[in-house]
Amino acid sequence: MIGYEFLVSKIAIPMLPLQQPARVKPVTRVESMSEVLAIPRNVAPGDDSILSHVLFALRYESIQIPVLEQALRLVPAAELLASLARQPQGGYLRRAAYFWEKANDQSLPLSLETTGGNYLEVFDPAEYYTGQIWERSQKYRVVFNGIGPYEYCPVVKRDARLEKLGVETFGRLHEWASDPNNAELLDRVMSWAYLSETRGSYAIENEVPSPDKEQAFLQALTHLRDKTPLSEEYLIQLQNMVVSNPMQAEVQFRTTQNWLQRGGRGAAGVRYVPPDPHSMVTLMDGFMRMANAQDDVPPLVKSALVSFGFVFIHPFMDGNGRISRLLAHHTLHLKGVLPDIHGSPAILPLSVAMKKNEKEYLNTLEAFSLQTRKLWSVMHLSDNDFVFDFKSSPLIYAHWSGQKAAEFVTTCAAEALAQTLIDEAVYLQNYDQAFAQIDQAYDLPNKTINLLIQWIHQNNCRMPERRRNAQELILIKPAQLDAIEAIVAKAFEKKSAD
Repeated sequence: MIGYEFLVSKIAIPMLPLQQPARVKPVTRVESMSEVLAIPRNVAPGDDSILSHVLFALRYESIQIPVLEQALRLVPAAELLASLARQPQGGYLRRAAYFWEKANDQSLPLSLETTGGNYLEVFDPAEYYTGQIWERSQKYRVVFNGIGPYEYCPVVKRDARLEKLGVETFGRLHEWASDPNNAELLDRVMSWAYLSETRGSYAIENEVPSPDKEQAFLQALTHLRDKTPLSEEYLIQLQNMVVSNPMQAEVQFRTTQNWLQRGGRGAAGVRYVPPDPHSMVTLMDGFMRMANAQDDVPPLVKSALVSFGFVFIHPFMDGNGRISRLLAHHTLHLKGVLPDIHGSPAILPLSVAMKKNEKEYLNTLEAFSLQTRKLWSVMHLSDNDFVFDFKSSPLIYAHWSGQKAAEFVTTCAAEALAQTLIDEAVYLQNYDQAFAQIDQAYDLPNKTINLLIQWIHQNNCRMPERRRNAQELILIKPAQLDAIEAIVAKAFEKKSAD
């Protein structure tokens, strides 16, 4: 075992599984394979010291701060000082010393005020998405430039394909919104999009919202346009808007442990346990700083990290899922990437796409939640009375891999644009054409025309036989129904061909 895998074997507490452990293989250079990072034997650490494997991991493997912190607690200060004395400007040594002080909450007594050398970044911008400089260590000449601050910093490696898809999606959205041919439809499409996002978010939780719930969620969506920075007060306002039971409205972040339960009895039914209330305070502070920061992280990548990150922390007892999906839109508003439509920003109904891809949505959540659950000891006492004992480091909630979340949200955004907004605009154009022709040819109430178009369109542009004798159509002759069927079919088929 080498690198992080070696370090995990020496740490006293369990950690999340490594996604790509380093292994010595018969290769001539370091190679990234599907499940392992292949390392030539001559590159592997030459001894079994913790520090040697820390330096190896920093040089060749991805950044795994929870493992680094735990491992560096096992490195004596004298060993690290001796190494720095021999190589004061060593880049990986300086990074290790920076993390050592974080891990041990104490300062190394260097003989000089600084190790010197050029400033080094913790995250290589060529490999990772990075944010602002959150912290600058003059002592080691190291800067922390993660997507978020040290207290909350998900990690996502650069992905040219995702970036391209995101740019194309927003480019197409702006082009569609500015097309003069769509001008008369935009308000209707946006009204439908806001309503669809509302119903889609509830549908993910297998719930059909009552009119009051629906209106409250729509109000929350509209409230996001203000681009209010995230704060505990603001998140409480959102929580109060989306929960239907006044008894579930919060006045602060939770102060007790919560958990998610799905099927099964006792401890076996507990599917996910978020961080304890004490750890959550630090995590939420870092999370909100990350969410509010202005950076160059692709909008949909940042949106995914905010949305999934919030639900992983679960700061409220109820409403976390719905708020997490609201926050996906909140991020896009803050990023300023949504086109303006008659004074209001457009919306991509992400929840509709998430519901359509529900299995993948759950897989994305569970890529983190199921592994994290294994780090908790849960004892069932009775009914809903449990004892929870966390065996790992709270940092696993702060420094998680956001790769799957970024891929999922970016894909959903592209689908939401193509299969909801644009398709809905096409549907409305088809509908308007059919309605105008039927209204001109036949003296029928508007609601009857509307029913006819819906029934015919939903039945692959054929009049359903079971509807021909409906009470609403009693005065319409069979030949007229056939003609109306032809009008609807032609209107929809023409636009589809375009």
